[in-house]
Amino acid sequence: MSRELPALHVLPEREISANLAAEAALLEQCAYEQRAACLFYVNDPCIVLGRSNQPSEWVDIAQAEADGIPVVRRISGGGTVYHDNDNLNFSFIVPRAQLNELCGLVGEGALSTSAYIDFFRSLVIGALSVHGGEWTATGTSDISLNGRKVSGNAQRIAHRAVLHHGTLMLHCPLTAIERYLPIPPDRPGVSHADFITGLAEEGYPADMEQLREWLYAAFVARLSAGRD
Repeated sequence: MSRELPALHVLPEREISANLAAEAALLEQCAYEQRAACLFYVNDPCIVLGRSNQPSEWVDIAQAEADGIPVVRRISGGGTVYHDNDNLNFSFIVPRAQLNELCGLVGEGALSTSAYIDFFRSLVIGALSVHGGEWTATGTSDISLNGRKVSGNAQRIAHRAVLHHGTLMLHCPLTAIERYLPIPPDRPGVSHADFITGLAEEGYPADMEQLREWLYAAFVARLSAGRD
């Protein structure tokens, strides 16, 4: 039996807490209905902590508070990131049994964080690399364009569904990142400018609408390939 096409959601809200709540609700809905979903949203300036990040280690809290920048925590792992209006957030939510099938994992309760990360990074790279640039999977869960990071990714694995979400920086907000975020612990001795960039800075020809279109089409194609 064929599955329904993934539901597509483009959120108009730009408030981070509302968007994270919608994302968590869609994960629960996917677990219950067993239907995949794709979600896109853009946030006003904010700082988002990974599930286990300590704010004092990852953020200049005093500076963020002084500037009125909200600091919130998401349900997935990974590091702390700065979002603004030039950052596209994408979320792929898939029933876990379906994702296991697509990743070639067998057995009830099978789970592989690395396989899931590889699956979704490959999806994103495949969707975007055909339009130019050298796209590569780097680090544990990042995606780089022409050798520097443009996308961070993270996951939340529930009992019956998996949420994979990430960012794409159309323009790199380097000044804000340096203002609020110290160098990550896994990158000692470097500056943010050494390892991050934006699509525009790399001459990549895309706007928000095009990125949404390309990513959703790739998501549908990957999931359709696994249909009965």
